[in-house]
Amino acid sequence: MTGGINTRSYFYTVQPNNTKVGPAAILLAAVCSLLPQAAAEADPLFTAPPRVMRYISTDPRFNTQACFGVVLAERNGVPEKVYNLGHEDPRLCSAAQSSAPTPGFLEQAFTVADALLSRGSESRHRELTEDLHADNLADIVLPPVAVSMQQLESEQRFIVGVGLNYLDHREEVAAETHIASASAGLLVFPKVVEPTGAYSPVVAGTQIGTRPAEPVRLLDYEVELALVLLKDLDLKALPSSYEEFIQQVAFFAANDVSDREPIILDSENGYTRGKSHPTYLPLGPWMIHGRHLQPRAPNEGHTPLELVLRLQEAAQPSHPARTRILQSSSTDLMLFGPWHIVKLLSTRYRNGIRTCMRDANGEARYTHTADGLLPAGSIILTGTPGGTAIREPDTLEKLGLFLRGGLSIAGARRQMIEDTEAHLEETDYLEPGDRVETRVERLGRQRWTIVQPALVSPYGVNVPAACSVPAETSR
Repeated sequence: MTGGINTRSYFYTVQPNNTKVGPAAILLAAVCSLLPQAAAEADPLFTAPPRVMRYISTDPRFNTQACFGVVLAERNGVPEKVYNLGHEDPRLCSAAQSSAPTPGFLEQAFTVADALLSRGSESRHRELTEDLHADNLADIVLPPVAVSMQQLESEQRFIVGVGLNYLDHREEVAAETHIASASAGLLVFPKVVEPTGAYSPVVAGTQIGTRPAEPVRLLDYEVELALVLLKDLDLKALPSSYEEFIQQVAFFAANDVSDREPIILDSENGYTRGKSHPTYLPLGPWMIHGRHLQPRAPNEGHTPLELVLRLQEAAQPSHPARTRILQSSSTDLMLFGPWHIVKLLSTRYRNGIRTCMRDANGEARYTHTADGLLPAGSIILTGTPGGTAIREPDTLEKLGLFLRGGLSIAGARRQMIEDTEAHLEETDYLEPGDRVETRVERLGRQRWTIVQPALVSPYGVNVPAACSVPAETSR
């Protein structure tokens, strides 16, 4: 004993078999005892920023209900594991898969997701994790934002499309030469279609007004960044700043699928008719609140987002199966960011402009209510970069089209459509069997296939696309 302390027993412990363990071993044991906790902290269940999606739950408590969930794991932008937010708030699940949750539930889903992130995971959270299997994503992954046709027709919701927002796309369609709105800033149009999930097939559909019915031949793709309004947006009284605006939106990936024929025939007003076929708006797979993601664009935001579209083409007589990247860009290259787009919409409204275009059935459709309101739950598409299938003919080709079209612009446009359809194998237009991958950085990856139903049914009527022209059926 020295000073009342047994130095030997202080530095060594004696195991039951009388084996002495030195201080290094004691230190190692102490460190190892902390490893499980450290590993858990290094691999948290809930990670920032929360990625919120909608899906059909297989959890026994919510089986077959449409629920909001937080993505816990993904592979190459495809969600693999999700935690059902219905466990925190049962109102975030709905028995009606087709019903559109109110905007309040969109905001509530983000609030609950943020609360989970701040509190940290518990053992029950891991036990309640649901796996999403790759072979049935088309059946269980829903669009992150649901909008019904009834809501669109009653102006409870709007889907506002924006075009010509990337310089390279303006150039490939020669927008400045034949689209009047191009010089005024942006092309704006109503898109009147229920969104579909990120893995649901896109039905090529039927050409508008053809009798007998003919399948769509000029089917185009457009990768885009999109946003949903979490609060009503009054174009008469916008949020006071970008910082206030960004707290009222959430972002997700979109594809503005388009039948180009109505647009070629009427480059000013044919957009709603060409872009509103059923299934022409895949969204998701998930969304991120604006407080966690501010896409960088000129004079706003700070996170550049890459946009990529990859086409896996089915084998054709003219070529074997192949994969190509057709669109690749960044939000940095937008001409106008989301906040600037909203300000342009406000300016147009205050100048007495309310964009109107007719849909496939001849109904007048608008981009906001008559009193300048975009209700919460409405969607804004921010435009696509270059690389789409449509191309503007050069000057010599235009002359040839004009001559063969009977010396009229309308005839030349019809001739352009016929020529393109006769040489589809030389274009990038989509065909049944093609598989499209759409990716927006941080917002996940879509994968969907072009299908054509066995029975092609008549769709829509031949009417002028402009609302200023009486919508009498053309002969």
